[in-house]
Amino acid sequence: MENTNIPTEKKGNIEDLVAWQKAKELAVTAYKLVGSINLDAIIKDKLIHSALEVSYSVARSYGVKQRAQSLENLYEARECIFEFKTAMAIGVDLGYITHEQSAEVQPLVDHTDKLVSGLIQYKEDARKGKVRPKGNGGGNYRNRDNDGNNAAPDNFGNTIDYASSPVSNF
Repeated sequence: MENTNIPTEKKGNIEDLVAWQKAKELAVTAYKLVGSINLDAIIKDKLIHSALEVSYSVARSYGVKQRAQSLENLYEARECIFEFKTAMAIGVDLGYITHEQSAEVQPLVDHTDKLVSGLIQYKEDARKGKVRPKGNGGGNYRNRDNDGNNAAPDNFGNTIDYASSPVSNF
């Protein structure tokens, strides 16, 4: 007899969310960085903790039903990105981290920040009842960036290309 109680695959798994993927990549990169250099224990702990907390907060935001709690978790993720940036800057200023090492990590930090900011903007817009136009943009809400892609500024001054962010499963 065939088993008919096979669960169906859930649409929109956390693993599909680019913000979570990048946050996880940031955590792995932070571990590799602190493992490769002689670093003060306090700064080392802050780099690891803040990078891990970014991915954990994004995951928590995905796992809750209430939009307010999801937004709170995303804001926590963004706070942790700033903590990571601060710890990196202090590590550079103290000579523990080279400018080259910092420059290698910075694009990943910035990309993660933009993705998390995009999710925050998406949730804020949904909370305010704003609906994104479908198709090739429209109205005053979306603008085109220099490459002709649909883009809009978020609440933090970043320009988010919603077409390349998987916010639709949020």
